Amino acid sequence: MRRFPDSPITSLVDDRPLYNLGESTCRDLTLDELVGPGDAARLAPLRLGYGTSAGDAVLRQLVASHVGVTDDEVLITAGAASALFLLELLVAVGDSEIVVVRPCFPPVTAALEGIGAHVVPVRVRFDEGYRLAPAALSDALSHRTRLVMLASPQNPSGVATDAGVVTQVLEAMAAKCPEARLLVDETFRETVYGADPVPQSLAALDPRVLTCASLSKSHGAPGLRIGWLTARDRDLYDQLRLAKFNAGISCGTLDEYLGAELLRRADAILAPRRAFLDEALAVVEQWLDEHQHHVGWVHPDGGAFCCIRLAPDVFTSSGVERFYSELSKRRTLVAPGHWFGDDRAVFRLGFGFEPMDKLCAGLEMVGAALDAARGRVG
Repeated sequence: MRRFPDSPITSLVDDRPLYNLGESTCRDLTLDELVGPGDAARLAPLRLGYGTSAGDAVLRQLVASHVGVTDDEVLITAGAASALFLLELLVAVGDSEIVVVRPCFPPVTAALEGIGAHVVPVRVRFDEGYRLAPAALSDALSHRTRLVMLASPQNPSGVATDAGVVTQVLEAMAAKCPEARLLVDETFRETVYGADPVPQSLAALDPRVLTCASLSKSHGAPGLRIGWLTARDRDLYDQLRLAKFNAGISCGTLDEYLGAELLRRADAILAPRRAFLDEALAVVEQWLDEHQHHVGWVHPDGGAFCCIRLAPDVFTSSGVERFYSELSKRRTLVAPGHWFGDDRAVFRLGFGFEPMDKLCAGLEMVGAALDAARGRVG
């Protein structure tokens, strides 16, 4: 029997801390925000039958217009996680290798381990600002490489990989593994701060590029379970569609309908969220300045989170453990770095999920845990 590794990140959906600064999403969207009184009547005649294997046609058209591909190159999936799993399942055969940029979204590597894939990790590091070096990725490629996986912005750091670096990666792939594909996870592409421009999707950059994203993070609608995968290769697209059909037939009809409604109103929904993230990031920066002798950080390019590291000259390994213990006593959750394949002294701090008063109170709890772990109090 295949076995999937234990995944402590399930605590983000299973636990209910007092202050949740570990979550990667923006504030949860409510149905009232999406379906007003005048819209509710339109839901009544909606038939709850099977959807199509590719996904609702209107929803695919809306996604396609957002990312710059055609609607027949968009596959609707049950969140981006489902898209990633289906792709991994198809390519992880025989002695094929999958190159994964780490740290990364934990289910990426957990799923690969569960299906027995050959994973070749490429580490990006806190001290290097989590920037991907094309040469390091090139060194990880071989004639057995069938898939390269990276995220932009990256989860957990929020650091983006620009199109120039992706082009260099594609050039290296052309030389060493011309049959391989590049998957770019763009789940947090639209999670920008204030009036910052939204980076262009890489979906149309090259036929070898696949992208995935969802409505879970930037839009705050993980309960809809709507994501998508773009694939410009016809045969690969059809295999992904068939894999989705055999795993779950189709996505939920109601989910797809509401997903289309959300995308139609995306600008109105995203604008206040981006304004909040801009304000929240400023609050986090101020907090970090006040604790600069005990923690450091990498400024994110996007996303509702950032990576913070306990100062190595202040916190021993036992001090790091005391910090997490003190946080637990205060019912305050952050996402430890080892969840993502990073150092345990690093943690992901989410600043987009809680309202401002709870964010500030949660930061106070993190500060108190820092003090307690250093033996100053408690």
